Order: sequence, then C-alpha cells, then structure tokens
Amino acid sequence: MTLLDELKGKVQEAVDEQRGRLREISGFIYENPELGSEEFKAAELLTGELEKQGFEVERGTLGMPTAFSATYKGRGSGPRIAVIAEYDCLPGVGHGCGHNLIAASAVGAGVAASRVMSELDGEVVVVGTPAEEGHGPNGGAKVIMAEKGFWDDIDAAIMLHPASSYVAGSRALGISTVVMEFEGQTSHAAASPHEGVNALNAATLAFMATHMLRQEARRDANLVIHGIISEGGLASNIIPDRAVCNFGVRSSDDAYLDEMVDKVARCAEGAALAMGATVKVTKRKLYSGKKVNEPLAEALWNNYAAQGVQIKPWQETIKGMPMASTDFGDVSQRIPAAGSSIAVTEPGTPGHSVQMADATMTEKGQEAMIVGTKALAMTLVELLAEPEKLKKAKEYFDGH
Repeated sequence: MTLLDELKGKVQEAVDEQRGRLREISGFIYENPELGSEEFKAAELLTGELEKQGFEVERGTLGMPTAFSATYKGRGSGPRIAVIAEYDCLPGVGHGCGHNLIAASAVGAGVAASRVMSELDGEVVVVGTPAEEGHGPNGGAKVIMAEKGFWDDIDAAIMLHPASSYVAGSRALGISTVVMEFEGQTSHAAASPHEGVNALNAATLAFMATHMLRQEARRDANLVIHGIISEGGLASNIIPDRAVCNFGVRSSDDAYLDEMVDKVARCAEGAALAMGATVKVTKRKLYSGKKVNEPLAEALWNNYAAQGVQIKPWQETIKGMPMASTDFGDVSQRIPAAGSSIAVTEPGTPGHSVQMADATMTEKGQEAMIVGTKALAMTLVELLAEPEKLKKAKEYFDGH
C-alpha cells in the first residue's frame, strides 16, 4: 500500500466519523433557507464548525459579510488547494439546487483532509462563496473574488453539486443578461388607442424577434436564450406606457456569447423603432463558461469510482453538452478547477424545484453527500501528496 492509499483511507474514515454532523449541517441549512447575500445563519454555522475543527477562519472575505475563507496548514509550505462551499437558496423553492449539500460536503472534505495534514506540505482551504444564484449585492461572489484576485493565491479548486447521476468534469455555459425597458404613451385602449404608443407591443415584438435568433444559432456553441416579460401594463383598458423584458443568454463559447447578446439587444432596438417606442437596453455579463481541466476531472472520477458508485466516464462528460451556468466557471478561468455531481435523486427530477430540495434530505441524498465528501477529501490529499498531478493540472490549464 502506498502512502497515498493510506492517506485516502484515513480521510474516508474521517468522513465516516462526521456522518452525523454532516447530516445536521445539511439539515439545518435545508430547514433555514437564506437567499444570496443574506446567508447569515449558514455562514455562522459553517465558520463555527471549521473554527472548532482547528481551521484559521476569515469571516467577511473581501467585504462580503457571508463569505469566508478557512485554512488548515500542513507540516510545511506548499500548494493551497481549495474546496468550495455554496449555501444560498432559491426564492420560492428553498434549496432546490442542493446548496445545503454543497456546503456540508465542502466542510466535511476540508475537515477530513485536515486530519492528515501533519503528513503533508501545503494548505487546505475551505472557501465560502455566497449568492451563486445571483441574488443581492454579492451575487455571483466567485466572480467578485476573481476580479479582486482572490483565486490567484489558490493552486487548484474542486467542488460538487447535487444531480441525478454521478459525473466528474462537467462543463457549464457562460451567461449574460439583457434587460429591455420600453417606454411609450398611455391612452384609452378602446376610445383612443391611436393616441397611445404601446410599450407592451414593442416588448412582444422584441420577444418574437429574439425567438427567431435561435434558427441561426451555431449548433456547436450550445446557445440558450430564455426570458420573461416582467412588466407589461397596469390595466387592460390602458395602452401600456412601460414594459420590461428580462433575458438570459447562454453559450459555451464566451466570444460567441458576446455576439449573441448584441443581437438580442438589436431585437429590442428594432422593435422599439417599429412601434414608435423608446427603449433602454442594459447588458451584463454574469458568469463565464467553465473551463475543463482533464487531469483534475480524472482525479475526481477515480476517487468516486474507487467507492464503487456507477459514474459516467469522465472522457464522455467533458465532451457532453453543458446544461447550466455557475460562477464556478469564473474560478475555472483563473486556476485549474473541476466540479463533480452526486446522485441524490432519480433522473427526471427537475433542478431548481421543491422536489430536488426534498431529495437532498432523503437517505439516498444523504448517502450521496457522504460519497461526494469522500471523493473531495481524497482529491484534496492526492493533489498535495503527489505534486506531479497538480503540475499536470496546471500545465493543462496553461495549454488550453
């Protein structure tokens, strides 16, 4: 048995010792859902647990009240490997994205790895990142952290996400938002419609024009456009003088994403011109696409497979269609990073739903959390114990 095998065995045992506590942590966050930038109870729980376990905890990282960074140092200087926690909920559905499990697994993996740091050089860092769902002033905290250079002092980062199957190395789409604010003129909808300028008609026309962009989309760029009309008038007998469209535009190609955002904006401008309205268009880049790192994906995959779970080959996963967006993409654009998914429910359960939230607290969901926590912990110690693997991850990052 190699030293790495011994270390992996020890961290798995350390995760098993935490089973009860990890269930408590995930359950507390599930029962006390907090929107992004407002996760005060979760942040207090997580930082308190890490501090109790011997971590050096920084609260309020970069001025974000619910962000944190918790470090456990090894026997000597070396790489700093991060495991990332998320803990914000969704409005209306609670933890329908399973962030209660993400938070518990990150803490559990960090604590498990700390148990063997006396035999390793380097540091394990548990990073608390608020508002992954984009709510509040710290929405997309990982992006804020990237812009302020936080990730520049980290050598690699890993995390997990609840899903309906086990995978490692999944991709993610970049996303931007386009807000269209149309202004017109009110008038009586029956007696004098000709004296009004219908802002809702302009918004509807823009919506249809945006829909038509899908036909000409590049198939390889995985374009997704979705939107709502969030304002469309106050009464049916009044010509609306204000209407607002909110669109999300996603793609796996960040350059193409910028191009398509401009096209969506032109749909608004053309619709306003056609209807005689005016429009203000606000474009905002939210998250970058996730940059694949094959060596890290392989390491994570091996540590899931070693536990006997059925997991899709990582070589297929990295070539698969990206399905969503995350601010973890911006981490992957700065440093070697890879994510994984754990099977907390059956295929067909919608994400961002009450059903997904409830699945995190089932026996299946809780056991998947333990499997994922072990995989994260084993990967942390692997990257510290075998510098050559971290070197390969960095070389792949620099070359792609």
